[in-house]
Amino acid sequence: MVKSLMDRLPLNDGYTIPGIGFGTSGISDRDAEELVFKAIMRGYRLIDTASWYKNEEGVGRGINKAINAGISREDIFVVSKAWKDEMGYQEATDAFDRSFDRLGLDYIDLYLIHWPSSEEGKNLDTWKALEDLADSGRVRSIGVSNFNRGELNELIKEGRIRPAVNQIPVNPSNMNADLDDFCYRNNIVTVGYSPLGAGKVNKNKHLAAIGNKYDKTPAQIALKWCVDRDVVPIPKTSHDERMKENLEIFDFELTDEDITVLNNIDEKKAVAKDKSGNNQNKRHGSRR
Repeated sequence: MVKSLMDRLPLNDGYTIPGIGFGTSGISDRDAEELVFKAIMRGYRLIDTASWYKNEEGVGRGINKAINAGISREDIFVVSKAWKDEMGYQEATDAFDRSFDRLGLDYIDLYLIHWPSSEEGKNLDTWKALEDLADSGRVRSIGVSNFNRGELNELIKEGRIRPAVNQIPVNPSNMNADLDDFCYRNNIVTVGYSPLGAGKVNKNKHLAAIGNKYDKTPAQIALKWCVDRDVVPIPKTSHDERMKENLEIFDFELTDEDITVLNNIDEKKAVAKDKSGNNQNKRHGSRR
């Protein structure tokens, strides 16, 4: 379990991933440079972008600015993704080349298929491109985003490299518990986007009540809940104070009672089982 800001989770390929990250979806290329620089200087070490976000050049400038300010490149974990129209072996290879050039870095830490394709064979063809890119050394880890269990199974069975990550929406109102559980059993780290439920967590009375106990905001409780589940949350914000607040989640511990309440917020009311076969709502603490 991640216990401090600088802690990392192991990936199945021997690399490690920071326990919390900074998302850049919705941030313009013009604003990305300064916001990414601020985020890194605040302490974020995972920066998530994608070709679809149209901000990779700004993200790259922000990262390089932080490196020039003294932050080691090895400490920064950079993620990008191939979009829906960049699926297929050659298309994904070309998409990576474009992202690589826009970011202006020596390597990318993690490259993902942004969304699965419904076209037969397209996911696997795209995955083979990512495998070859990993072999080239220009990207260290490869994974997927928004893949369900069947789509993941295809890559696990037919690919030669297992996905290191599946990036999916995870927050107390949308636990995505069954898929997260599947990833855990297959040694795939879950990265949680929309960990604050597009602001929905701030209106939840249960999160607010738990936050009052620790003098924390509902958002901080939601992020702590993710981290305690070995889910890597990637909250996004353009506000400096929120950027700082989202990292201040390592100075308190949630109790088993808190976890039970949080695990029962899920609006889908799905009852999932944990790794040992018990009701997931009773689980608390590290799963590794």
